[in-house]
Amino acid sequence: GFGSPIPATRLSDGTIRFLALLATLLNPTPPPLVCIEEPELGLHPDALLLIAELMVDASARMQLVVTTHSDVLVSALTEVAESVLVCERIGGASSLRRVEAAKIAHWLERYRLGDLWRIGELGGNP
Repeated sequence: GFGSPIPATRLSDGTIRFLALLATLLNPTPPPLVCIEEPELGLHPDALLLIAELMVDASARMQLVVTTHSDVLVSALTEVAESVLVCERIGGASSLRRVEAAKIAHWLERYRLGDLWRIGELGGNP
C-alpha cells in the first residue's frame, strides 16, 4: 500500500496544477462556467494532449473558456478547430474571431492548428 498520504507541499507545482485540472475537468457536477488560464504552465507538453481531450469532453457539460500561448495545446484541438477563438488587438481594443475550419481546410490537410497559429496564418500572437 501507500502508507500515509503525500502532503501537497512535497509535490511539484506541475503535479498540483495537473491534479487541479483533472479534478476540474472530470467533475461530474461542474459549475456552468469554468475559466482556465494557461493550462500549459508547469506541465510536460505530452500531458497537454490528455488535458485537451478532457477539455473537449468537459465542454459538453460546462461552458469552458481557456486562454493559452501553447501551440501544442492549440494543435491538440485541430479536430474541433471551430471551438477555438483567436484574440487580436485591433485599434486599441481586443477582438475575438472564431477559427473557420472551412476557410483553412487546405492548410489543415498538411498542418496542425497550432502550426498555423505559430506561423501567423490564424492571426493572434502565439
